[in-house]
Amino acid sequence: MASSDILSQTLSSITSIKLDEISSQRAAFEATKSDLLTVVNHEADPRKKVQQLLEGIEHLDSMSNVKDSPIFCLKNIKQFIEQAHSDPSVSTKLQKDWQAQLEKALDIQSLKFEYASLYGRLVNEWLSVSEDNDASDGGSDFEPVGRKEMHEQRAKWEEYVFKPCETDEAAIHLYLDKLFNANKAVRFAFDTLWHSTVRFEKEMASAVHFDDTSLKWVIEGLLRSDLVTDEKRKVLKDFLNNKVVLGEVADVLNMRMSSLDKWHWDPAGSQVEIRRQLNGRYRFYHDEDLLQAILLRYIGVKWSVHFKSVLTEFQSSEGVWKSSSQSVPLADQKRRDYFLGPKGMYSASAEGVEGIRRRHFEGEIFLEQLAEEIDERRGGYGDDSVDERDTRKSSQQITQTLLHTLASEIIMKTRLGEDMTVVRTDFEWFGPSLPHSTMFSVLKYFRVSDRWLNFFHRVLEAPMKFIVDGNEAPVMVRKRGTPISGPMSDMLGETVLFCLDFAFNQLTDGARWKVMTEFSQLTGLNFNRSKTGSVRVTRRPGIISNTPSSLPKGDVRWGFLKLDGATGRFLIDQENVDTHIEELRRQLEACKSVFDWIQAWNVYGARFFTNNFGKPANCFGLSHVDMMLETFSRIQSKLFASTGGSVTSTLKNMISERFEVDDIPEGYLYFPMSMGGLDLKSPFVNLYLIRDTIMKKPDAALDQFFLDEEKEYRVAKANFEKGNVSGRPTTFSLKSYLDSESFMTFEEFTRYREQTSKHLYTAYSKLIEEPVEDEVTVTADVANVLGGPPGFPPPPGFAGRGRGRGRGRGGMPRGVQKNNQGRMNSYNRWIIQLYAPDMMSRFGGLNVVEKGLLPTGMVSMFRESRFKWQG
Repeated sequence: MASSDILSQTLSSITSIKLDEISSQRAAFEATKSDLLTVVNHEADPRKKVQQLLEGIEHLDSMSNVKDSPIFCLKNIKQFIEQAHSDPSVSTKLQKDWQAQLEKALDIQSLKFEYASLYGRLVNEWLSVSEDNDASDGGSDFEPVGRKEMHEQRAKWEEYVFKPCETDEAAIHLYLDKLFNANKAVRFAFDTLWHSTVRFEKEMASAVHFDDTSLKWVIEGLLRSDLVTDEKRKVLKDFLNNKVVLGEVADVLNMRMSSLDKWHWDPAGSQVEIRRQLNGRYRFYHDEDLLQAILLRYIGVKWSVHFKSVLTEFQSSEGVWKSSSQSVPLADQKRRDYFLGPKGMYSASAEGVEGIRRRHFEGEIFLEQLAEEIDERRGGYGDDSVDERDTRKSSQQITQTLLHTLASEIIMKTRLGEDMTVVRTDFEWFGPSLPHSTMFSVLKYFRVSDRWLNFFHRVLEAPMKFIVDGNEAPVMVRKRGTPISGPMSDMLGETVLFCLDFAFNQLTDGARWKVMTEFSQLTGLNFNRSKTGSVRVTRRPGIISNTPSSLPKGDVRWGFLKLDGATGRFLIDQENVDTHIEELRRQLEACKSVFDWIQAWNVYGARFFTNNFGKPANCFGLSHVDMMLETFSRIQSKLFASTGGSVTSTLKNMISERFEVDDIPEGYLYFPMSMGGLDLKSPFVNLYLIRDTIMKKPDAALDQFFLDEEKEYRVAKANFEKGNVSGRPTTFSLKSYLDSESFMTFEEFTRYREQTSKHLYTAYSKLIEEPVEDEVTVTADVANVLGGPPGFPPPPGFAGRGRGRGRGRGGMPRGVQKNNQGRMNSYNRWIIQLYAPDMMSRFGGLNVVEKGLLPTGMVSMFRESRFKWQG
């Protein structure tokens, strides 16, 4: 039986047991409550009414937590009512207030039972729907008949993958000969590269590869990827927890490594799953045997780390890689040292914007898909989720920083009086279309041995069949392209693209698009025309500048963003948003359970839109944040026009109609599941957290730069004329030659701004920064429940002083997500503070139900794995 089925049955059993227990406790409580209130109503003496309520509550097991209520103190009321027995100054009004508080405590407990029951019924609905879906499609997670787009993209994928494309190895090697023999420095660096590859192969041949340590990082990497099914994910986790199994697996895999020349696929073929992505694309995943998957990932990571190391060494070798801007000539450098001093604000030794560019390129862009360390953790291609255990940014996160860099470059360049041309392109179906002959031509040129080339060839020529075609589906063999998202595929693709990167780097701006088209033709690749375009940005009113005819036509786009040539801003394409609103509507309407509906909204309606609107940064400014807020408001108004105009009203209506529960508080929808809430996500909160701290107008950074620059020139000139040039030795070599000259002109002073200006460095650094969060202030009443001091900011690492039941360590409500300092994260702090007054009034605290009554832990673990997009 599949592990997901076992989990489903276990969760269903646990839910049924807990629902029965809740029902039993609720019935007993309501009967006792009714009897108690009847007795109280018949009592005339206000003091005795309170005494009867106190005694009744103390004898109710389900009311034990009332002792820790943040709203009132049971012990105090008990002492005060004893005082009222003798003290006539304790007024009747006070006694009636205590009666009202105690009766409200009973009502709160009734409400907690109601919402505990509701949660159980929501779980049962979700499990029932999931089981019905499994039964209707024969246990497959995919529809037997997909959408038109699925069939079209599958046909295109098959056209690439199962038909070979032969490129000219001799022509590729001739091209690489010219490229890697351009000068002595390049030839020497390349010789070092291929000698390193020879040594690496010898190390691979003699090493013992698999043990507990290596298996753990390989398995952790597989679990972080989206390559394995839920069932195999469970098996891999079992492997990690069993040293005996790890030892047996290591033995088998070491045997396979020692006989790698005989390695081959099972001729019956591995299954291929078709999964729809939120951007409308379908991706094709191989469901490999687990031992094969571990072996291939290990080999892929080892080769990936090797090529990342040696190609980085090549790139950083002296005289190999050209700078993105003109270096300061030696003669000019000496003049600057003479007039400004070797350590001056504008000396040639100062790090400027060019230093930021270099660090960004080398640290994030260059060979981005290759692993830097064998045990690194990062999100896979297209993965927009965040995992605090990751050791490196994901591709999605790096793309966001690249957009920030581009936006900052546009502002800086245009304010410095230069037009800027932006070209964007992408290879069409790069992974599936990359010819095998191209990959092996490049690897052979890099001195990879025939032994390894043969192995990679066997890996790529995998026999496959589609799950959706049934058990009798024909087996077809890959003849082109690479499997999706694995480290071996990344290595094979990035080594080819490295050659393009180097060729692009070596040529001047005017020839760079030409080198890209020549490379694509040589290597059998095609550009994706829908993702290819160019824009010339001037940001000068009334001036329209067209891109050169040699550059590709089309828009510059990423996600929902489109670069506007007139303003230089990235604007949200509202027509594209409308298309996705309709797709989101389709996905939500297909959800048959409330949990699935919330999951669809959280991933699509909140996370997907947020990530593809561009992460806010100072270079985007306040207007970008407001544009995002307006778009999110429009999405909800359009999507939920018939159900109140918001995700909140729609979800409340849905729950009320299905489960006959009215007056549902918003906090119940948004509170974390561990607190008894439904964990609905708001796309607005994170934007309002930074709205007041983001730079209002990005041009302000350059305004300040120009002021600082003019001031610095005046100071430097005055210092020179007074003979106070810092750090200049009296025996300076140009002293006799330059002593007769006046101080350098402002034009000369500003000539190498991007290489030397610390003020421009400061402005540019400010532009690429992401705004800090302006956390909401925690009020005293909420702080009391959280167990910490009111106000903000709390001290680093503050986690409160928990005192009551139902709170986690540090006084926080159970399971509230914390950051890596142990503090509640800003989003949850906002959500809790926003809805706390209403929730505390209704439920007597921040937890909707008592710990242990709900299977929240299993639901959280199981929720995302069971969700499948329609189509």
